[in-house]
Amino acid sequence: MFHFLLLTLPLVANSQPKVALTEASQVSLVTCGPGEELYEAFGHTAIRIYDPSIAFDVVFNYGTFDFNQPNFYWNFVTGRSMYMLATNRYSNFVRAYQYYNRSVREQFLDLTLEQKQNLVDKLMWNSLPENREYLYDYFFDNCSTRPRDILIEALDGQIQFDTTFLPKDRLTIRELTDLYITDEQPWGDLGIDLCLGTHIDQPATAMQYMYLPEKLEEAFDHAYVDRDGERIPIVARKVTTFQAEEVVKEKGWFVPKIVFMVFLLASAVGVTLLRVAGRSTRIFDGSVFMVWSFIGFNGIFLWFFTNHYAADYNWNILWALPTNTIFGYALMKKNRPKWTRHYALFLIVLYVGLLIGWNYLPQLLHHSLKFVVLLQLFLAVGVFRASSQKTAVKAAQS
Repeated sequence: MFHFLLLTLPLVANSQPKVALTEASQVSLVTCGPGEELYEAFGHTAIRIYDPSIAFDVVFNYGTFDFNQPNFYWNFVTGRSMYMLATNRYSNFVRAYQYYNRSVREQFLDLTLEQKQNLVDKLMWNSLPENREYLYDYFFDNCSTRPRDILIEALDGQIQFDTTFLPKDRLTIRELTDLYITDEQPWGDLGIDLCLGTHIDQPATAMQYMYLPEKLEEAFDHAYVDRDGERIPIVARKVTTFQAEEVVKEKGWFVPKIVFMVFLLASAVGVTLLRVAGRSTRIFDGSVFMVWSFIGFNGIFLWFFTNHYAADYNWNILWALPTNTIFGYALMKKNRPKWTRHYALFLIVLYVGLLIGWNYLPQLLHHSLKFVVLLQLFLAVGVFRASSQKTAVKAAQS
């Protein structure tokens, strides 16, 4: 779903051709299973229009982009990525997913010929070069929400989603995202949790659930249309076009939680031994605070200087304070400024409070970051104690 990299060849000319569907035509919502890469982890959605009478079998795919777009990487960083609707032959589309061992399922929709014609007209118009691009958003405007929205539009809003199957305690967007990447993409999960703020920590609405292709598929399984006073399920039948082979992967140790825990323990032991031996740890102390402060700078950049709406109000700034850069630099000096003692006390109070209230914050912080906070707390205590001892010695001498 995120950043689907297959840029398909357009089948639509520069001027909008007229496709006159027949009674034999079929419309299906195509749901593709997750892949191995982070950008494939959430699956994919497309719309297939099939009419054997006119040899028309095309997939309309909103999940493509062009690396050759001007300022592509800068636009990606600043949340201005332009995705597009591309078209491809259905056989080629399925073959690509078979190659990468990703399931393909179809929900054939019970639509009238008029509704199908209205849909294909809108899709063909939308696939023209001047109309096909749109400003992408991970959660609110993506390859899953676009097919949903154009189907709703083509049916004049007649689709009714029965949301009673959803749990009463709705998951947040972050929790929904975690379902797909916590185990399979642990470092990607950490990256998302570091970059995105509280907007994705509210209980998701029924429509927001559909940003995930499999949740959209589930929603259409519980969708209806009113026809001649009768409530008819919109999905007439379901077909599994390709079932991916199950691949069992062994979980490795190189995951954030274990890596950060080992680093915390090794750092605590190493720093303690050096201090007992009378050796300075100022370079290590300062480096830790400076390095992690860049997470805070990154959060501020995404929050205030990009279009990444989901990055706003990022509480990671609490433990990755940008001001820790100055603190870390000051710690590296042989003669630390007096203010570092007061700042270290401030950090002690802040980090203790943060750890106590970890599960009560309006944002779900990544569990592995507790070890990073503990390391900074340990170092701040060391700085405060050393400064206090130095101050006591000076007072005694005077």
